[in-house]
Amino acid sequence: MIEEFGKAQIEDIKAIEKRYNVNFPSEYVTFLEASNGGIVDKSESNQVLIEDLNATINIDVLYGINTGNNASNIERWIGKLKEDMMEGSVIIGDDLMQGMIVMICEGEFEGIYYLDDAFQFEESTDEENTYWIAKDFPSFFRELV
Repeated sequence: MIEEFGKAQIEDIKAIEKRYNVNFPSEYVTFLEASNGGIVDKSESNQVLIEDLNATINIDVLYGINTGNNASNIERWIGKLKEDMMEGSVIIGDDLMQGMIVMICEGEFEGIYYLDDAFQFEESTDEENTYWIAKDFPSFFRELV
């Protein structure tokens, strides 16, 4: 279950794509238009598996656009971490352990990843702290609801 932030306007979505030179997948655009992200219910049913770590994480927030809370806005996180991000990627949320949910929108590595920014997992190092979660946004989202 997700406590939605509302609805994002297509003009705002397109403006972010243009400003940061990223093309959101159509399913993600539809999600933003319908719910604009939200706060995820903290329950075992909403855990997401990270296969490479054989561990699960609990998603805290899926970011939106102009949510009324700067900490929940995609644009804040793109701006803050763009230097460290792969081209064509965007931070779309976080988990309870302060890790980030990253979506690579196109190319060879397209998919949803977990960025263990806080090094919560002992396997994480400065060189390797990003782990595959799902092949696309719909697959990732199905794990949450």
